[in-house]
Amino acid sequence: MKKLIVILLTFLMLFSLIGCNDDDETGGGTAQKEEMKITNINQLRLQTATPPPKIEKSLERENLRERLIRFNDENKVSYIYLLSDMGSVITFFPIKGKVSSVNSMLTTTEQIITGGYSDNRWGTAISSPDLDGSYGSNGDAIFFFTTEGVYCEWNGRYFLCDRPLKLTTAPLLIYDTE
Repeated sequence: MKKLIVILLTFLMLFSLIGCNDDDETGGGTAQKEEMKITNINQLRLQTATPPPKIEKSLERENLRERLIRFNDENKVSYIYLLSDMGSVITFFPIKGKVSSVNSMLTTTEQIITGGYSDNRWGTAISSPDLDGSYGSNGDAIFFFTTEGVYCEWNGRYFLCDRPLKLTTAPLLIYDTE
C-alpha cells in the first residue's frame, strides 16, 4: 500500500510539473527544475525502500526533560570545572542553581516593525535593546553563582557535573571561601 501511494505521489508530482513554465525571472532555471524533479523522485524511492522507524519513546526527549528538571532547581548544587585551552583544570567551584549564557535575555531579542523603514508588508525584524537600554552581544561566556552566592563569569571551556570529581592534578587557581 505504501509503495502504491509513493508511486501515485511521484506521478502526480511529475504531471503537475509538466505544465510549469521553465522561464523564471532570470530567463532560465530549466536545469535546476529538472534536477529538483530527479532529487524528489529519488527521495521518494529511498523513503519507500528505507522508511524511518516509528519509535515509541525518544531517549533524546527524555534526556532533555531530565536535564531541565535536574538543573532548573534553584537549590541544585553542581560542580563546575573551568578548563584551559589545553584541557587542564584551572579552577573549580561548587555552584548553586544552573549555568547560564551571558546572551540569555529576559525579553525578546528582536522587534518587528512595519511601515517607516520597512518595505516588507510583514514587517522587518530589528534588534531590541536590553533592559538596561544597551544594544549588542554580551560576548560568548557563561555565568553562574557559587554556593556562597559569588557571581562568576567564564568565556572558556568548562565541564559541569552534579557530583564532585577527584582531580589527579591540582588546579592552577584555588577558590578561597573566606
